[in-house]
Amino acid sequence: MESVQDSRGPADAISLSANGLGLRSGLLRGSREEGDTDAAVQLSFDQPTGRGEIGFYEFDPDFNIIVSDCFWRQDGFVKYAGEGWIRFNFCLDANAAFDFEDRGRFELRGQELRVFHQPEGTDCGHHIHGNGRSVCVTISVRRAYLGKLLGTRDNRFLESAEETDSDGFFFHRYEMDPASLRAVADMLTMKHRGTLRLLYAKAKSEELLVNALSFASRPEIASPRIRLGHRDRARILQVRETLDESFAKPPPVSELARRFGINRNKLSYGFREVHDRSMSEYIADRRLETAWRLLDETDRPVAHIAEDVGFSHLQSFSSAFKRRYGFSPSMLRRTASGEK
Repeated sequence: MESVQDSRGPADAISLSANGLGLRSGLLRGSREEGDTDAAVQLSFDQPTGRGEIGFYEFDPDFNIIVSDCFWRQDGFVKYAGEGWIRFNFCLDANAAFDFEDRGRFELRGQELRVFHQPEGTDCGHHIHGNGRSVCVTISVRRAYLGKLLGTRDNRFLESAEETDSDGFFFHRYEMDPASLRAVADMLTMKHRGTLRLLYAKAKSEELLVNALSFASRPEIASPRIRLGHRDRARILQVRETLDESFAKPPPVSELARRFGINRNKLSYGFREVHDRSMSEYIADRRLETAWRLLDETDRPVAHIAEDVGFSHLQSFSSAFKRRYGFSPSMLRRTASGEK
């Protein structure tokens, strides 16, 4: 594979220091690089493993971000070195997993904020599942940097986050608020270049960081714990594949339960357990993600796209799209048309 490593993983963990230089030089060999400075680099790639864009921005040796909008055709793996980074992963879509070995494995599905700390020596294996997207902004800061920002009077985030383990390891999930969704969408559609791009990315990153730090007092995302056997998980996977094919007009839950021979309640709770979202949330995500792609890559009228993805009324489509991404479908269409 030319870009991401195969599922067995690389021998050495990649450092996020020096603006992700290891990622740039090893993970995406053969990609096209744009950028006026090493502090702001944009990589574009279209390879057998996948296609998309990844931006690297370093504002300080202890504060950097990665902006990713990719589609991965194949499974892959990359390992991030444990260097004491606290990472804020604002995600609009994902199909992957983080593996911290004896600390636990965390499936990454759909839209949420993940906040986690890798102490020195705790590597993070990033398993990329093929035929899936990675649309997110990941902020990485050192604990000392946060301590300097927050001072001694407002350090509730660090205090509450690090109650989890003696050396400070933690992994938390939160629902993203509308302001964070808009800021992520702004960063994914940045049009500035050079120094202005770096300044804009920093301003949006600081906005996201402030939002994330305020989440320390919020409850984490929780879901009922149920027993799922191997056969249950296989059937739930079949249900997901069916929804992928028919998200515009999905079958009722009762019909899916009968078709695949699984209890309706187990299907509902099990789907959330496996995919970190309900079936209705998954359907809504697929509709809006597909709409984004069609708006960006085709010239079909907005009303036709709304109908194609399962919305019976254009207004309801526009409202749902704006709630998700922070701007209207027509605004995205105008932006996409301006680039082509």
